[in-house]
Amino acid sequence: MRCEIVLLVENLDICRYFYREVLMLDPMVTDSNFQTVFQLSEQCTLRLEKCELPFLEHLSGACSFSLETGDLPALQERMRKNGTPLEKSFSRSGIESYRGRDPEGNFFQITAATVREN
Repeated sequence: MRCEIVLLVENLDICRYFYREVLMLDPMVTDSNFQTVFQLSEQCTLRLEKCELPFLEHLSGACSFSLETGDLPALQERMRKNGTPLEKSFSRSGIESYRGRDPEGNFFQITAATVREN
């Protein structure tokens, strides 16, 4: 099964920069003037799609997504420098989760990478 997260954004340039340089998502598999697609895993992508419709209201959206980072302190520092600090959200099974927002107000969750046993 393949998964794709699609975020409608007004300013693709600012959002592309945020996801590439602040959240450090890589690689970009598609990059154009109307969409940017990041490969999150073998079966999951994140698509930023330019949309200038007047009804676009991110802050009231009921959807968010979760990403895992291998260097939480470094990400927290980049988010702080970007003016969008992470907020502690919850702890589940001893794993701390933080909530952040992109430049257009789209919410996401961040957790620290954990060691997985086979």
